[in-house]
Amino acid sequence: MTTATAPIASDPDVASTERSQPRRRGLRIALGAGIPLLLAAGAVGYASTLFIAPGVVVAGVPVEWMTEAAARDAIAARFADADATIGEVALPLADLGIEIDAEALAAQALAAHPSWKVMEWHPEPIGVELAVDPNAADAALRQAAPDLYADPVDAQVVFDADAGVYAEKPGQNGRGVDVGSLSAALTSAYNARGAIAAEPTATEQPPALTTEAAQAFAGELNAQAEGAGFFVEGGGSVPLDLATIASWTTVTGDPAAGGFAVTADAAKIDAVVQALPGQLNRTPQPSQVVVNSSGTVLKTLQAGQDGFGLASTDGVAAQVAQSVQGGDFRFELQGQVIPHEAQTLLRTIEVDKSAGRVMMYENGGLVASYPVAIGTGGAHETRTGHFRVYVQRSMQNMGDCGGNYGYGYCTRNVKWVSFFNGDQGFHGTYWHSNFGAGARMSHGCVNMTEWAANELYRFAQVGTEVWVHD
Repeated sequence: MTTATAPIASDPDVASTERSQPRRRGLRIALGAGIPLLLAAGAVGYASTLFIAPGVVVAGVPVEWMTEAAARDAIAARFADADATIGEVALPLADLGIEIDAEALAAQALAAHPSWKVMEWHPEPIGVELAVDPNAADAALRQAAPDLYADPVDAQVVFDADAGVYAEKPGQNGRGVDVGSLSAALTSAYNARGAIAAEPTATEQPPALTTEAAQAFAGELNAQAEGAGFFVEGGGSVPLDLATIASWTTVTGDPAAGGFAVTADAAKIDAVVQALPGQLNRTPQPSQVVVNSSGTVLKTLQAGQDGFGLASTDGVAAQVAQSVQGGDFRFELQGQVIPHEAQTLLRTIEVDKSAGRVMMYENGGLVASYPVAIGTGGAHETRTGHFRVYVQRSMQNMGDCGGNYGYGYCTRNVKWVSFFNGDQGFHGTYWHSNFGAGARMSHGCVNMTEWAANELYRFAQVGTEVWVHD
């Protein structure tokens, strides 16, 4: 029969079994205590993602261990009432158009340097860009520091009365502040030293209307001088000098376009236009022709000339003003031809033998009457009838000065001869002075004083009708 005995402490199996019980209890205790520790560690890790790492400086503002919202508020507060010092002038940032996006800067800091990134602790500062609005900065500085500015003076085009030409009046450069450089200067100064300050950089400001532009425009106006004036096609012209045109006009500058323009006063131009008909209009000159009773032209005494004149002066001043403003000083005007009249002169000569006179008529009106001497009678009778002047000579010998015809007389150098019937004609007489009724002195010709014969010679022409009657 077998008998069981109690184990003793020295038995390895017993010892091992006894030690195993306390270890299981200790594990349960350790597991129970570790769960809260793990939860706490997780909470700490999560919270570290909401804070900015130590040593982070944004826009000159320390934001370590701040949340994004707190960092935003701190940055905004830094610049809320900040001024920028430009030279000796302090101006609110808003006056310079500088805006700080605190929210974006805070978000950038947290994203780049969360507290859980130990390697991102104490990084280089995050700078800020102080972007100046040029227009706002220029306006603010002009008001706060006017001594920094001097406005440029535009060039002008003026009329030089002494020289009689257009000339330039030079422009002058102004001075101001180079607002374009302020952004970089303020940003650099603040990020390096925390001071929102910069010295203004002076800059020249050229005029919108330059001396060169004025000189060129004056040259264009002066180039018009030679052809300046009023011109009527087929008619006359009235030249104009630049001084007259300048009295009508004003040269103005257009800074936006950088050029010049001419404006004209139509009322001033009209005063000149109204005088044009008296200067330009040409009176027609009638033609004069001598005719016989059938209308045949015997001689043209005067060639006719058509007249010419302005059709009207209405609207001319406005037309000229438009031309001037277009830079053209030659003014072409519309004229009209005024046809000349044809004047016919029916000239006739009458010899009244009984009265001893010759009468000259023009268009039926008596022009002149002179005493004459006629033929002695018989073979030397001045024959009556209707005749025509057929030849005229200013001087010739009368009779048979060559001894070839047997006339029995010779009278040399007889002046102003107008033959109308064979060898009978009018002529001057120097060898006697017996003229008038009953004066019968010739071989059939009509004797006249040399002066009267000259008048008739010029009044008559070949074809002039002559009536001789008792």
